[in-house]
This record gives sequence, structure tokens and C-alpha cells, in this order.
Amino acid sequence: MRNVRGRIYTAAIGLSLMIPALLCIGYGAGLFTVVTGAVLFGIGFGFFDANNMPIVCQFVSSRNRATAYGIMNMCSVFAGAAVTDLLGRSMDTGTLGRDFALLSVLVTFTVALILICLRPTTIDMRDDAHEECLAIAES
Repeated sequence: MRNVRGRIYTAAIGLSLMIPALLCIGYGAGLFTVVTGAVLFGIGFGFFDANNMPIVCQFVSSRNRATAYGIMNMCSVFAGAAVTDLLGRSMDTGTLGRDFALLSVLVTFTVALILICLRPTTIDMRDDAHEECLAIAES
């Protein structure tokens, strides 16, 4: 609550934890390295995922939040399907570890994009009509 970009920073930290996680999973030679990567990935994804709806609330009015969140989840499912297909093909060609690690480049780009592009001005975006109704109700 002290910084309007706090949720964005938390999501970026979560995604940043996923970068070494993907490298550990991709290039991990032993069980400890792979399990450490999986734990880092889970914690990082938790940071990111728990902050998605609050971030949407900073940019989308309450009237359109459900639609925005649905579209965001739809894109996430499509991206997950594409990555699953990519990693399945990588398994067939024997490049699964390398391609897992290469996903860290995509995550690094995403972290940079989040930090550069997302600049909220409020904690909770409200509709103008909603604010007018509140003002009328208070008077």
C-alpha cells in the first residue's frame, strides 16, 4: 500500500525467481538441482499469480475486470498449450533441457516488459459513473 507499483514489483520478483528455476530444471544434473528449480518455480509462480488480479484492478475499471481477467487467463492457457507442444517436440528431438533453459530468456523479456510498461496511477481503477454515484450517495 505504500507504493502504487508494489504489486508489479512483487510479480516481477516472482517471475525473476522463475529464471534460475528454469535454468536449474533445464541444465540440472542431479536431483537436488532439479528439485531446487521446481521449488523456485513454484514460489515464483505463486508470487506472480497471486498478484495478477490486483494488478488488473489497477488498470481496468470494475465494470470490465471480469472480462479482462478472463482474456488474460485465456491468453495464459494458449501460451501454456504452445509451451507444452514446444517441450513435447523438444523431448522427441532430445533438446528438452536446452529448450527448458531457453524459456528463461522469454521470462527475462517478460520481466523487463512488466517493469517498463506497467505504470499504474492508482491502487483501484474506478468508473467515472461509479464515482458520481458515490458522491451523490454521500451528499
